[in-house]
Amino acid sequence: MSGLSFTPLCTALGIKPGAKVSLINPPPGFASRLNPLPEGVDFLVTAQTGLDVILFFPADASELVARLPALARAMAVTGGIWVAFPREQSSRQKLTEDFVRHAALDLGLVDNKLWNVTPECTALRLVWRPRPRPERPGTGKQPVAQA
Repeated sequence: MSGLSFTPLCTALGIKPGAKVSLINPPPGFASRLNPLPEGVDFLVTAQTGLDVILFFPADASELVARLPALARAMAVTGGIWVAFPREQSSRQKLTEDFVRHAALDLGLVDNKLWNVTPECTALRLVWRPRPRPERPGTGKQPVAQA
């Protein structure tokens, strides 16, 4: 087993029929790697809210920190932001998997997937932190009755 995945990139990124998608700073030719796209996918550049999938290729850590809050506001409640960063890190490079995680946590986002989106870049999917589920009635501990 070679460990390769044959899942189409658009499927791995969660791009579904009718999805609203935004690509920010993609490398040249990246959009064509998403083909074939599901029916009805809309690519939006300036959406304020309701984006299902955001693919963000920040140039550096400062751009990530500056733009991530606005991207989080533009994301649909059930959407996700894929933040791509180089796999090979130089000594000056600060944009790492851990850095992306910490920047996301400050906004109430958590990561739930990691994917190789290009031969040079890995991306971390950020989503809103799930809320704890309320307890079902009758499942909590009952007070002990004293005689």
